[in-house]
This record gives sequence, structure tokens and C-alpha cells, in this order.
Amino acid sequence: MDSIAWKNLPDIALIEVYGYLGDGDRANMALTCKNWCRIFETPRLWRSRSFEIGGYKASQIGQIAVKFSEKYGSFIRYLTLSCSHPSSHTCKIIQKTMEDFFHNIESARIYDFELERLELERFWKYDNVREKLVDSFVKFFRNQSHLRTFDMSSAQCPLTMGCKILEAVREASGESVDDLCLEDFFHSRLAVFQVKRFRGIIAGFTNLRFLSINYNCISEAIIEILTTSASGKLRNFSIKVYRSDPHFHRIPTSVWRRLKQSCPSLEVDIWFESIGNSTEILPILVPDIPLRDIHLWTGYDDDAEWNLHATLMHIGNNFKHCLANVSMELDNNHEIIDEAILNLINKCKKLKDLTINAFVSVDAIKQICELQEENKIKLRHFNMTACGLSEVEWTDLCEIRDRYEPMFKARDLKFFIKSDLLIDAQ
Repeated sequence: MDSIAWKNLPDIALIEVYGYLGDGDRANMALTCKNWCRIFETPRLWRSRSFEIGGYKASQIGQIAVKFSEKYGSFIRYLTLSCSHPSSHTCKIIQKTMEDFFHNIESARIYDFELERLELERFWKYDNVREKLVDSFVKFFRNQSHLRTFDMSSAQCPLTMGCKILEAVREASGESVDDLCLEDFFHSRLAVFQVKRFRGIIAGFTNLRFLSINYNCISEAIIEILTTSASGKLRNFSIKVYRSDPHFHRIPTSVWRRLKQSCPSLEVDIWFESIGNSTEILPILVPDIPLRDIHLWTGYDDDAEWNLHATLMHIGNNFKHCLANVSMELDNNHEIIDEAILNLINKCKKLKDLTINAFVSVDAIKQICELQEENKIKLRHFNMTACGLSEVEWTDLCEIRDRYEPMFKARDLKFFIKSDLLIDAQ
């Protein structure tokens, strides 16, 4: 094919080719001829952008992002920003970069906004820099009335600053946001659920389908608000319960029941981090939560009396009709939990994905494999890390793994059985 034919390729074909290329290759392609250079300016090519701001070359990287925003910023629809290695030195550079960047893309119609690793509590020590940054966010979001996804997980905002940002999003896009990700949005130790201003903010989001949030941001009143504002819409509710966050308040099971009735497709995921005591976990896991996914990490405390047996029995007995995924990292070196694990597996008939990192006997692991072989359970993924085994027990476990490996492969099951022993070569 001669050069004239290449030069006159249809626009749609050129755009498709450009779409597979990185920025450097796109720039080289644009130098080929005037027609290809013209297509290089097509808005469709610049709809989705990701920038990492900060790091050791914070100034240089920031200039690149700002220059891009000057020329193509108005084309962006899907934006991801991440803060790399903020420090007392780079925070000012990041703040200035964000200010200029947001100013340049004010006219853009952003649908999805994601900001990773801002961590205001951890790295941003100077109030004036934080205030300028938050003011930039507020001004930008007030001009964005088409947001569908808002994700500022791990922002660690102070209460007032966080509320200012969310109020700006609610005022402009409260009716369009359907995916609201607020995990670790506020810094730890705040009882956000008690703040009337925050309750008003949540009430303003009337199209939520997905909500990710910390337990210290929800309460009986918040759930009741969602029962009304997200009626018939809310599908996934992800909750993080963290040791340093206030988590001793209780939400009655009747409140969860009403939310489920209002949102029939609702599924709830709960993550417990650095919490192992049953007296803290059980009051949160009330029976009417439509619990689909639970992750339990106790943290490490050799002197603690977790009573994990009671926790696991409670989970198996109360969520057997809905639980699909379970992940456990347990410090149970002085508590036997075999019976509770087997009870959970036997009762939860919808359980498909099970990950365990804990002190579990070789015999219990063998029983799980037997149940799977006999089709009494329907796991698709099983990741077992058996802790504290002796070399003899590890040898026995290897024999069990080898015995059932053909069955796993024949059924296309993702079963991984290993130990924390250094001799474990898997």
C-alpha cells in the first residue's frame, strides 16, 4: 500500500489505532502527516487520564500534568490522580499542581473522579497548604454537575475540610453520583456519625448504587437516611471497621431489615481490621445485615482472648443464606477454631470463596477437602495457609494436598494449601 493510501485512512480507523498507543507513540504517529496530526487532537483520545503527582520529581511531573491540562483538559471525562510520597517538601508542590490543574479543567465534564493516597492526616503538616488544597477541590467540584463516581479513599481529611469537599460534590452532583467511595476519607478517631452536618450531606446523594465507608461514619440515623434517599437503588454497601475508629455504637437489626426491604438487591461487605475480640465484633454483625463478604483480621496480640470460636459460629449461624466470600487472618495460637470453621463452611451454602490464614489442624483441612470432593460444599476458591505446623504435620498436609490435587484440577477449582513454614516451597 502506498503512502497516499496510508495518509487517507478513515478517521475512525486512525482513532482506533491511536487508542492502543501510549502518549509517546501517539506523538510520533502525529508527526507522520497533517491528517494524522489532525486526528491527534480528537477529544475522544483524551477522555481517560491518569496522573501520579509528587514523588522525587514532583515539580517536573507536576509541570507535565499542568501542561496537558492546558491543552487537553477540557476533553477529560475519567480522571485518576494519585499522590506519590508526599512530604513536607513536596506537599506545597502537589498543592500548587492541583490548584493549576483543576483551574485548567474547570470546563471539563468529569464523570469519574478518583484520587488515591492523599493522606492529609499523615503527611500534610501545614494548615495553610491543606486549606489551599481543599479550597481548590471545593471550587472544582462546584463546577462538576455530572459526576457518577467519586472516590477519595484514604484522603484522611479533618472533619471540617472533608465536609466542605463533600458538600461541594453533593450540591453539584448529588443526583448523579451513583458510586461514592469514602473509605478512610476522614482521618481516624473521628465519630463522624454523630455530626449533623455529615448526615445532611449523605441525605443529598439520592442516586447511590455503591457506597464504601467506615463504620465510624454510619449509625442508625445514617441507615435510615439511606433507606429513604437510596430506596430501590443501593446495591453494594462496603463497610470498614478499624480499631482506631470509634466502633462501639450499635445499629439495631430492625434498621438493617428496613434498609434491605427498601433496597432488595443490597449486598453488604464488612472488613474488620485489627479487631479480634468477639465482644466488639458480634454486636456489629446483627442478623438482618445482607452480608455477602466478610474479611476478618485480628492483628497480633499473644495475650488477647479473642473468643474467635464464638465469632465464627455466629457468622455461620446467622449469615448462612447470603454469605459468599470469607477471608480470615487470625492470631489464634492458643485457641482451637476447627469446629467453628467447619460449621461455617457446612452451613453457608452460597460460600464460593474462602481464604484462611490461621492455626488450623491438618485434620480440619482434610475434612474441607473431603466435603468438596463429595459435593457437600461448593467452594470455587480456597486459599489455606496453616500456621504453626510441625514438620511432621507439614508432611501430612503435603500428602493430603497431593491426594486431592487431581480433583481440584479436574473441576477447575482454585485450591491452594500451604503453611507458614520456611520449608514450604509452594
